[in-house]
Amino acid sequence: MGDEKHKKELLSWPSEQSVVSLVNIGKWHKEKIYNVLPDKPELKRAGMIEVVKGWLPDSPLIRADTRVLAVGSCFAQHFTLWLAEHGFNRTFPNSPYNALLRFGSQFESAAVIAQQFRWIFDELDPATLLWIDKNRQIIAATEEGKKEGRATLEQTDVLILTLGLSEVWYDKVSGEPLWRVLTENTFDPQRHVFRVETTAATIESLHIIENLRCKYLPNLKIVFTLSPIPLKTTSRPTSAITANCASKAILRAALDEFLQSHSALLNKHLFYFPSYELVTEYFVDPFQEDRRHLVPMVPNMIISFFAKHYCDVSVALPHQPDSLLDLPDGKNWERAIGDVTIVSDDPTIHELLARISQLEEDIVELRKICEQKERVILELDEAARDRLKVINELQTALDRYKESQAKDA
Repeated sequence: MGDEKHKKELLSWPSEQSVVSLVNIGKWHKEKIYNVLPDKPELKRAGMIEVVKGWLPDSPLIRADTRVLAVGSCFAQHFTLWLAEHGFNRTFPNSPYNALLRFGSQFESAAVIAQQFRWIFDELDPATLLWIDKNRQIIAATEEGKKEGRATLEQTDVLILTLGLSEVWYDKVSGEPLWRVLTENTFDPQRHVFRVETTAATIESLHIIENLRCKYLPNLKIVFTLSPIPLKTTSRPTSAITANCASKAILRAALDEFLQSHSALLNKHLFYFPSYELVTEYFVDPFQEDRRHLVPMVPNMIISFFAKHYCDVSVALPHQPDSLLDLPDGKNWERAIGDVTIVSDDPTIHELLARISQLEEDIVELRKICEQKERVILELDEAARDRLKVINELQTALDRYKESQAKDA
């Protein structure tokens, strides 16, 4: 009995019943803007528009003659390819794939992107820079590359910046961020350090980008996004899962605070497209088995939605099937850029049916590979049997020879 009483006391919340009356019970105050978290059925009915509420431009930013550059994590490449495949970026005098964009998928932190802006606009000493790409090659910060990068930015109308991570390596001597951890022959443990950027430091990097934009590129519009692609590894003494959650939270909080501090420019010169929230909140199962790469239909649907609200789709050219197959990983690019053929009013069913369709394609492809390998195996088996037959014939002949030699002896 004593235990039961104790449980009730733990679960009950004491209140002053004497002051509770219909007279002093009021309604909660509500601001003029009052957005409620949708439940699952409501989100299904509303669609992606419920996620991006308050972040869309009043009119499309991107027309046929708009010059668009996408920099940041690999997720930005999806935007770039969609634009190219549908006839946008036609007026760039040269390919935007210069020194700035050639390594653009490696500029995943706000600090590194800010460093690129500072380098291009002569606000740092290039002698302090140590850049190493994913192929472990040292990249020189040349004068030619700087001029090329600046020229491209000056010709750009809309810049899509995708942030990916908050974990950054730094040079303690120069104070400059590194693109990534260095190679064994360039790493100096006394000089090169790992750190997780704070929200304040990330906001400072975003302000650097914005100040340089205002100073040198006053007409440039920037669309910020947060990459949904998680960390592959972490240098923190914690699980990669929790480290990734912290990394994304820092970036998202920094972007929100930064954009709030520039509310007069929001949805005019500075924009946020919630691709991260769409992936994590809208889709049921957006990642492949490695938990890092998106199922192709996910970026397809997000980019289609982005195009509908940010691009003048009336001038978009239709995607030409199989036009991306010659690119590295072309099949997945083709899936990501091509049209989704599954149609359903229920987005959950749409997603699952699209995944089933893609898995069926994979099964067909795997069956072809298996059939090819089976043919090779059968051919090898036939060749092996022929050789075994010859070996057996030779062995029989040898045995007969030995027998005849034994009789003659």
